Amino acid sequence: MRTPMRLASEVITHAETLLVRARGADGEEGWGEAASAPTMTGEVLPGMVAVVERHLAPTLAAAGTEPPVRALMRMARSIRGNTGAKAAAEIAVLDLLARRAGLPFAALLGTKLRNEAPALLMIGGGGPAAALEAARAGWDAGYRHFKMKVGLAEPAEDAEAVQALRAALGPGAHLSADANMAWTVPQALDFVRRLAAGQLDYLEQPVADDDLGGMAAVQAAAAFPLCLDEGLHGMEDIARMAAGGAARGVGLKAIKLGGALAVLQADACCAALGMAQTLACKISESSVGAAATAQLACLLRDVGWGVSITSGYLAEDPVLPRVLPQQGMVRPPPGPGLGVRPDPAWIADGR
Repeated sequence: MRTPMRLASEVITHAETLLVRARGADGEEGWGEAASAPTMTGEVLPGMVAVVERHLAPTLAAAGTEPPVRALMRMARSIRGNTGAKAAAEIAVLDLLARRAGLPFAALLGTKLRNEAPALLMIGGGGPAAALEAARAGWDAGYRHFKMKVGLAEPAEDAEAVQALRAALGPGAHLSADANMAWTVPQALDFVRRLAAGQLDYLEQPVADDDLGGMAAVQAAAAFPLCLDEGLHGMEDIARMAAGGAARGVGLKAIKLGGALAVLQADACCAALGMAQTLACKISESSVGAAATAQLACLLRDVGWGVSITSGYLAEDPVLPRVLPQQGMVRPPPGPGLGVRPDPAWIADGR
């Protein structure tokens, strides 16, 4: 990481991310990526590699000339869980298919609704003064969507920091906060009761991922929506949270759902239930993951809560071209497929 990203649950200094290459008999290649996320998907990098090598790749190869969608379904069913590894493998295959067809990744999967989406800038750790400095620098760079990491101090201090950020940025900024399951229910209630309507646009995962009742209690007390993140382990969780009044929005990530196709299914589910959504890479994926997220952002019905690509937080990106926000917006790279490939020199160097 260019600088450590401090979350309530951990301090991230290095990215652990899986890159998967799908190579066709014609020599064409596709790429996919998924970050290791033990507190979100339960996966660690060595296990992700083993799943690809021992289950996903052999199953896909055995599918032979089956239609691609059926082959991908067979691959997904070859092992339970392991949604990050499945996402990387699926996206690699879809990238390969899009390149063969001469289509952008988004055009292979659906009809584009937009060419760009608002980029979300994460602000993590360092205290209120550092948060203000980072937010002002982001505003000058064109960002209008900001997410502050909370749960690192007492709820009262975090609430004061949010109020200071809102005062500095004004009502034109979209400001959210992410607690990463840091709080007990009483702590989360203390935080939300200190903030009035308009001071925060949403709060992400304030309590434990399996605490439906706790989430519902906090949502009832808050003057703003809650967003489900670590608590999303499958499509059924979206409906369960909506029915329980536990959240009004969902943080979509391909690694949590098992791939790009599942993200689109979740998008339809959110639309049917009236749930808002934000789309994100995990901290910190390279420009392969960023490109896939940018392509999906062009297809989702609603990106009002912002899109987070995280390649810019890396000190080194092994992918060409690098996918970064531009003037506060996320745009997919041009060309067929994802529009990016890992740098061959970087791969040959053995890193």
